[in-house]
Amino acid sequence: MSYTLERSEPWDDVRKVLGKVRGWDVDGVIALLVSWVEAPNVVAVLRELGGKPLLLWSHTVFKDGEELLTLGALPGFGVVKESLTAMGMRASLLWGMPWEDKVREKISRFANAARARHMLSQSKIGLRGYASMGMYTGTIDHIALRSRIGPEIDHLDQYAIIRKIDEVDDRKVRELVENAKRRWELFGDVPDKLLETSMRMYLALKSIVDEHGWNALTVKCQYELSRMFGHAPCVPLSMLGDEMTVSCEGDLPLLVSQLMLHYLTGRPTTYGDIHLIAEDHILLGACGFAPFCMASDRPKVGRHTVLYEGLLNSTAYKPGRVTLSRLGYRGGDFLMHIATGQARIPEAFREVGCPPYPSMRVDLDGNTKEFGINLLSQHYAVVYGDVEDDVLELCEIMEIKSIVT
Repeated sequence: MSYTLERSEPWDDVRKVLGKVRGWDVDGVIALLVSWVEAPNVVAVLRELGGKPLLLWSHTVFKDGEELLTLGALPGFGVVKESLTAMGMRASLLWGMPWEDKVREKISRFANAARARHMLSQSKIGLRGYASMGMYTGTIDHIALRSRIGPEIDHLDQYAIIRKIDEVDDRKVRELVENAKRRWELFGDVPDKLLETSMRMYLALKSIVDEHGWNALTVKCQYELSRMFGHAPCVPLSMLGDEMTVSCEGDLPLLVSQLMLHYLTGRPTTYGDIHLIAEDHILLGACGFAPFCMASDRPKVGRHTVLYEGLLNSTAYKPGRVTLSRLGYRGGDFLMHIATGQARIPEAFREVGCPPYPSMRVDLDGNTKEFGINLLSQHYAVVYGDVEDDVLELCEIMEIKSIVT
């Protein structure tokens, strides 16, 4: 086998490439080196794509009969990699041949994370009210979030919900009430009036989301809605959670964590308060919210008793592999806490004086004590499936410090 290397004026080639790549609207860039290349040519092109996630990939060697052959790709990679680093240009790194499993897996994860990052930059979060009950950890630096992570925050107060409730179609409300009575297991005292209020709130929230083009929504429920208005949004949000990324109590870092998991997987997300850290598992659940699509059985809906008013979702989560994450903001920078484990239906659990909450026991893959030591708040985002590597890939390209326990 013979090989012929043709030489052309390198800057002619660079100008041709630049003419093609300028103005590209892409999620990320994979720069593949298949042979030795002069670093200035590569740098000239990549500088035009600044700000996009970059994967620098080098071929290595291949076989011709019993002999290993090289085109000098990895030596070129070494020069280009360090040149980019010295110039302040970040890149994920990969070396190997296209048929290697590790190469295919890395490229797939990178492409998925780059897409998630791009979607985050185009997202708009609906914030109704703000963080509940003095939760410092539920607040966020708006400018830092927009510049570093991507989403815009669109804020409205809860009065907009109450006003919109009076405008919804009565016929649609009745249809939803009858459907709920057929599909849900209602326990305790659940009069039609409370079901109607929940359905009105669901339709009101959905209308506002559509009107403002929100990709995710969080509502400050405590205590303006749960006590003053007299109806917590637990059930409306549990319905809406089947359709989009939602949470409650105005916790913005939590909602962004959920949105990240959703963009990485395409699946619904939820969250829970950490109520127990045992030797081999944790227990988490929110005070009445969980997307109904995650229920282990027929959805159970009852009435809040001691703490709040209105209806709550009271269904245990289905078993399965899960990934937990929480975005934090510490010392002027973002970090992400990640854990994986097996979700199981927990033993009977409720807050004192309250009906059972939607909850799950998670047998963590990692050390529960380390998980507790690294807690970033009480709320953790949850998605079904083991996507730790995908979250880590997203953290890498977004320069977010990660903590895995």
